[in-house]
Order: sequence, then C-alpha cells, then structure tokens
Amino acid sequence: MRIATVIVTYNRIELLKECIGRVLNQSMPVDTCFVVNNNSNDGTREYLDSIDDDRVRAYHEETNLGGAGGFSRALTLASREDFDFVLIIDDDAMIERSYMAKITDFAKKNPKYNAYAGTVITEGKIDIYHRRRFGSKLIFWERMLEPSEYDRPRKIDFATFCGLVIRGEELKRIGAPNADYFIWYDDTEFCLRINGGIALVPKAKLNHKTSLNYENKGILSRITWKHYYGYRNRYDCAKRHIGLITCLHILGEYAVFYVGSLGMMLIRPDNMSQWQYNERMLRQVFLDCLTGKLGINDNYLP
Repeated sequence: MRIATVIVTYNRIELLKECIGRVLNQSMPVDTCFVVNNNSNDGTREYLDSIDDDRVRAYHEETNLGGAGGFSRALTLASREDFDFVLIIDDDAMIERSYMAKITDFAKKNPKYNAYAGTVITEGKIDIYHRRRFGSKLIFWERMLEPSEYDRPRKIDFATFCGLVIRGEELKRIGAPNADYFIWYDDTEFCLRINGGIALVPKAKLNHKTSLNYENKGILSRITWKHYYGYRNRYDCAKRHIGLITCLHILGEYAVFYVGSLGMMLIRPDNMSQWQYNERMLRQVFLDCLTGKLGINDNYLP
C-alpha cells in the first residue's frame, strides 16, 4: 500500500516542523510527503531544503497561491503517481500516530467510500466546523455535525482539507481543487466531485493547532477580505454542481447583506468604515458572480 501526504504551508515554520514530523512517524508508513511552500519568508525554504529524508519533496512557489492554489499544485503532483491513499492537511494539523492506520483499516472494510476523514480536535474539543452534511442542497446550507454524531462512523458530504483522505484512483478521476478559488470553498467544491460521499472515521484523530473562534457578533460586522472569496466561490460552486435556483437564492442572500450594510450606515454611523467596506466588497461579488470571474483580486488580500 502506497500512501502520500500533501501539505500547504505559509510562514508557520515551527508548526510545519511538527506537522511533517507527525507525518513521517506514522505507524502506517507514508511513502511521500509533498510540501508546497507558498512563498514563505520565515526560513521555511531553508528548513525544507535541509530535510535529509527522501520521502519529503518540497516545492517553493514564487508567489502566495493561497490554500486553493497550494493544494491544487500539491494534489496535481500526487495524482501523477500511483498512490492508494492521499492525505490532505494544513501545516497546523497534527495527526495522531495511528491516524492513517485507522483510516486505511476502515477503508479496507468499507470500500464503497472514496474518501475518509477523521476527528478534528481544537483546544481539547471536537471542532465541528470541519465535517458537514447538506442541511438543504436547494439553498446550499451545510450543517455541521454535532459532537454527539462522532459516536460512530457515518457518511458525510463535506470535509475540509484538515485531515481528508482520498483514494488515489478517485483523485486521478476528479482532478485537483480549483486553484482560482484562492481560499475558501476549494475543499467544498472538491468534495462535491467525490463519488459515494465521504466516511467520517471518528477514531482517527488530529490536533488542529488553532483556536475555536466562533464570533458572536453579527455577520455584517465581521465581514473581511476573506468573505469576498467565500461569497464568490460559494456561488461558483453552486453554479457548477447544483443549479440556477440555488444560485438565485445565494444572490438573494448577498442582496440582503448589501441592503443591510446600507441601512447600517444610517443607524450605526459609528462603524461607517465597516459598512462602506461591505458595500464595496458585495458590489464586486455581484459583478464577479454574474461574469464568472475567479482568481486573485488584488483589492482583497491579507
């Protein structure tokens, strides 16, 4: 059995060191670890080039391709070879030593699935954001699995690239994620191409070294540059995989956000810069959705 791992990294060298260490120390040996360095400037290039292990293959990009571009590059490379399974992780995902052993053992017994995903733990708790089902396909509502639903293996529709494992043959069939998404919804669109759904394997666990940060303030107050890509890519994903009615519903949602931001200019002028930002960004989202424009927008970068 041949196993590959793909990792995308950007300026998180200490996390990357631990991440790669966890991959290379799996009880089910990993044959190849593809690492795409998104033009980091914190010594990542030098660190990767110093690794004395033939399993690690580093690819240094001259620009930041975003998560979507990085994973597209890494998975394209992996798809050119014959691997039985390919694990997809960020540089802050620390898989337990038995992660791939538990995934592949389940996969042998449940060959009807073409992809598998373990449990993501953040700050000692199950991070429900990473494993989801369709709540309603018509309105493109994704429902997060509740912690109680991690009691046994079950079919899910979506898994983020934080511990998703895909069969090598299926990767060859569906191809890499859409690099033009830059960030957000690249994993969702990728999952919608997978035949047979994804199996949640709760006993396979990883520690996601980030924070549980579900903000309680209203959506209009927390819109950032990332939402430009999220809104635009969600629409494109629906257009590719669901249909016109869903696309119209999504545009209706964005119209509500747009009108809401205009209204907030009148009733909450103390936060005027946020509402003006929302108005400009949502106007661009509408334009790009209707024209089919993807790729990086220089006005919306970190």
